[in-house]
Amino acid sequence: MSINLSPHEKKILSLVDKYPSIIDDPLERKRVAELNGMSEKTLRNRIADLKRYGIIGDKNRAQNYNISEEEGFVGSFLLFWKSRKFIFKNMIIVTISAIIISLLLPKWYASKAVVLSSGAGQFNFLSSISPIPVADFGLSTINEDINNFIAILQSRTVKEYMVNKFNLIDRYKQRDIEYAIEAFEEKIELEVTEEGTLEITIIDKDPLIAKEMVNEVLFMLDQINQSIGMEAGKYNREFLENRININNKDLEKAELALKTFQEKTGIIDLVAQLSSTMQMSAQAYNSIFEAYTSLYAKKIETETELAVAKTTLSNNNPTIMQLEKLLDVQTIQLDQLMIRLDEKLQYLLSNISPAQIDTIPNIEFSVSFNTLPSLGLENARLIREVELQSTIQEILIPQFEQAKLEETKNIPTLQIIDKPKVALNKTKPKRSLIVIGSTIMSFLMSLIFVYTDHRTKGFRLAIKQSKF
Repeated sequence: MSINLSPHEKKILSLVDKYPSIIDDPLERKRVAELNGMSEKTLRNRIADLKRYGIIGDKNRAQNYNISEEEGFVGSFLLFWKSRKFIFKNMIIVTISAIIISLLLPKWYASKAVVLSSGAGQFNFLSSISPIPVADFGLSTINEDINNFIAILQSRTVKEYMVNKFNLIDRYKQRDIEYAIEAFEEKIELEVTEEGTLEITIIDKDPLIAKEMVNEVLFMLDQINQSIGMEAGKYNREFLENRININNKDLEKAELALKTFQEKTGIIDLVAQLSSTMQMSAQAYNSIFEAYTSLYAKKIETETELAVAKTTLSNNNPTIMQLEKLLDVQTIQLDQLMIRLDEKLQYLLSNISPAQIDTIPNIEFSVSFNTLPSLGLENARLIREVELQSTIQEILIPQFEQAKLEETKNIPTLQIIDKPKVALNKTKPKRSLIVIGSTIMSFLMSLIFVYTDHRTKGFRLAIKQSKF
């Protein structure tokens, strides 16, 4: 389709052919308009008419900016393809720079040790009290020891010792001990494996120094752990010694009360004395009493472990929470057994007849038959108290002896599975990764720059025009 253009429109078209940038560049359009004796507005309106006719369009705009305005994947590909020289130039520059930098970076060597707790340096009731199912309550002594190892290695005491021992202020070129400690923290790595071992890795520019640093860390770990274990043993020994003294007094008091009662009433052990005449009832009572005694012994063990744990662990520690939960369960069970004991005992004593008393050989009571049930109940409770205090003593004395041993022994607390060695190969820098990563990043950043530059060109032109 042919279009008849006016002379003025033909003049504008010739100006567009001669100065194609006037289509989109307001400054250039203003300059050309002044050279040809017209206003910028008139030139802009005539160009708009030519665009509407279809004579001027995307082709001219593409010639001006050397890019295609086509949207989508194809347009973006063409945009990047026309900027390929710029992109590859940037990639080459960055890649060469990365190679040079990676070659200039200092080499670092790693030395590693793998340790396992021997459980020898700390006194732990959980390992000495076999009736408590510690595995069911998540109280693994090995995991607890490994956690203690990590806490020791992350302590300021160890870090300051390492800084002073190896003069890390000068070695790491730091201005004071605080910065040297931070630098050392970046050079040491602690990792707990799935098997429950602790890996201690230290890196340094000198492989021999790296090995010596790991050896020194192991030495400090063992020394501090032994010291903590001995202090814990001392406290446990003092705690158990005091608990045994209290128990001795309670046992002495219970035995005296039972002796006084027996001398006054002539009743030695009424339940045992009636076992021959009321065999079934007495056996049922004794069975419940044995269960009660066994459970009471476990409760004492739990109370002792909880008291010691509270002196060394925080209240939110899982060990304390599990022990408190276990103690609550045991208390409820004991209360239920006590009710059953009293019910069975009252039933047993309330069914005693004079004929049954007469069948008991070699027994003489200095009390009336009517008071026998109530006195028999008191007698059973006094005997029960003596047996319970004796059970407590049987538990505490072995633990006391163990605590005395823990307080005095001085043996290694670590099992070193892998000793540190002098590294033959560097750990870092990873030159290949640095070069590959830098090349990929330069490529992506170049694409982003080209695309952003293209998409914001109109916006930047508008800003530039507004300044004038």
